[in-house]
Amino acid sequence: MNTLANNQPNAAQSGDRTRLIRLVQVGRRTLGLDEETYRALLEQQSGKRSAAELTIQELDKVLLAMKGAGFKPTVKRPVKGAVKAGGYKRLSPARGAHAKTAEINVIRAVWITMHRHGLLRDGSETALNHYVERQTVRLNNGIGVAEVAWLTDGLAYQVLESLKNWHKRELVARLVAAKKTVPTNGKSGRVAGYQAVVAAFEEMNDGR
Repeated sequence: MNTLANNQPNAAQSGDRTRLIRLVQVGRRTLGLDEETYRALLEQQSGKRSAAELTIQELDKVLLAMKGAGFKPTVKRPVKGAVKAGGYKRLSPARGAHAKTAEINVIRAVWITMHRHGLLRDGSETALNHYVERQTVRLNNGIGVAEVAWLTDGLAYQVLESLKNWHKRELVARLVAAKKTVPTNGKSGRVAGYQAVVAAFEEMNDGR
C-alpha cells in the first residue's frame, strides 16, 4: 500500500514532465528556432542542452523564455519562477546565433560602446540580456524576453531607442560636467541627435 501511494506522485510528475517536453517542442517549431539556437536556449535556462534531461522546473523556465519570444502555448499551465540567465557570463553572442533583425546587432554595438565610454560596469552579452529582459517586461505586457537575439522587430526597435536615449543622456551629463559644448540642433536649439552627441563625447576624450 505504502509503495503504491509513494509511486503515485512520481507518476503524476512524469506525466506533467512529458507534456512540458512536448510543449517545448511545439514552441521550438512555432518560433522557428534552428538547432543551435534551440540548444543555446535550453542551456541558458537550465545548463543542459537536451529537453529530455530537464526537470519540471527547468522546463517551466524554458517555456517562460519562449513565451517572452512570442510563443503562445495552447496548453495552459502555471509557469513557475522567473527567467534567470545561466550560471556563466557570456561575453559575446552564443555560437551560431543569428540576429533576427538588424536592430539587434546595433543594440549590441551601442552596449559595447557604452562600456567603452565607462558608463557600464559590465559590457558582456549576459549583462545586455539582463537589460533587455528588464526593458521588455515593461514594453511587452509584463513578459520579458531573456535574450537580445530573440527580440522581434517591434521590440528590438523599442529597446534600441531606449538604450540610445539612456546613452545620450549619460554622455550629455558627462559633457556638461566637463564644461564642454553640448551639440544642439540649429533650428530648434535642442540637444542634437544621438550620433552628434556620441561624436562630441569621443572628440572630448580624444583631446585629453
